[in-house]
Amino acid sequence: MIFYGSKASKIKEGTLSNTKCPDCEDGRSMRYTIFGKYAYLYWIPMFPIGKENILECTSCKRTYKLKELPNQVKEKFKLEKADAKYPLWYFSGLAVLAVIIAFLVYSGKQNAENEKRYIENPAVGDVYALETPQKGYYSTMKINKITTDSIFVIYNDMSIDKKSKTYKIDKPENYNTEFDGYSKTEIKSLFANGTIYDVDRD
Repeated sequence: MIFYGSKASKIKEGTLSNTKCPDCEDGRSMRYTIFGKYAYLYWIPMFPIGKENILECTSCKRTYKLKELPNQVKEKFKLEKADAKYPLWYFSGLAVLAVIIAFLVYSGKQNAENEKRYIENPAVGDVYALETPQKGYYSTMKINKITTDSIFVIYNDMSIDKKSKTYKIDKPENYNTEFDGYSKTEIKSLFANGTIYDVDRD
C-alpha cells in the first residue's frame, strides 16, 4: 500500500471573454480551471507542489494547456490566476508536524528538568538507567534506601544493548537483593558524566 504521493484539486474556475480560440473561428471565450497540486503523506496534505491550468473553448470544446495558447491569452490569463491561492488545508501536514515537533521539544525539556530535580532530590523507588562497564550495554539500578549523605541501590541482573530499551528489563524479578551505596555527590557526578543517563520515577 502506497502512503505517499501527489493529488490535485480545483482551486479556481472562470471564463476569459473576448478570447479567440486558436482552433475554431466561432470561439470567442474560454472556460478555465486552475488545479492546485499537493504532496500527501498517509493521505494528509503536506505542502503544495504547483498548479496546472486547463482552458476550454466554449464553442468547439477543445481543451488547452496554457503553454499551448498565444501570448495574448497568456497575458490575459495572468490577471485571473493572480488570486488563485492555495487553500490552507494544503498545509495540514506541515501544521501537524510543527505541533508534533513543538510537543517533542517541550517534552524533552520537561524530562531534562525532571531528571535534574530527581537527581537533586532522590526518592526510594527511583530507577537509574546507566551504561554498564561492558561497553555498548545498559542496565538499571533502583534506590531502596536513602540517608542524609548516601543512596543505597539494588542492581538489575539483566542488561540490554539498546540505550532506550532499558524499560524492558526494569522488572522486580530482575533485581538482586544485595545493595550497594553511593554518596549523593557520587550520584550527581555519574549523572553529570553521562553514566547515569535517565531517571524514572513512578
